[in-house]
Amino acid sequence: MSTAAIVIDNFLSTSQWNTIQSSIGSHLKSTYEENRNDIHTQINSWIEIKLKELNLWQDHWKDEVKLFSSLNSLPAGINMESADPTNGGYHREDGGYIYYIHPEWDPVWGGQLKFKNCSVEEIDPKPNRFVWVNPDIWHGIKVVYHEAQTNRVTVVAWPTGTVEYPSADIVINTL
Repeated sequence: MSTAAIVIDNFLSTSQWNTIQSSIGSHLKSTYEENRNDIHTQINSWIEIKLKELNLWQDHWKDEVKLFSSLNSLPAGINMESADPTNGGYHREDGGYIYYIHPEWDPVWGGQLKFKNCSVEEIDPKPNRFVWVNPDIWHGIKVVYHEAQTNRVTVVAWPTGTVEYPSADIVINTL
């Protein structure tokens, strides 16, 4: 077995979290969007600082995060994986992270991050949760159901590399 993904809850400080919450109102009820704005840039800089504190940051990520990241707002009913039914709604990358910035989430709303051939099948999109997915791990997003009271809002990036962090709140291993 090897580490497929790590999950760190309460990732950013209360002060940083409150700043995020005061800035994302327009993303909570929007149509599907991927964009790069000031709050996206600020969150990525805080993620970099936090990952450096945890000794997880890799220097080559600086340019990759600038090129390959966005703030994503996913409303109810959009199936992000329907474009590739061959893989059962899963895809792979060369590494990357998901940071959940919506203010609240009820698991019955869907939107879970799902894993294939791993020790954990899915995790909830819990606010202030950071997830690193290692290269070549099959993962996907469950549909956000129409009962959702808000969009599933994330900052995502795809820097290349592998992360090991035994102190994570959840360590997901390959089977």
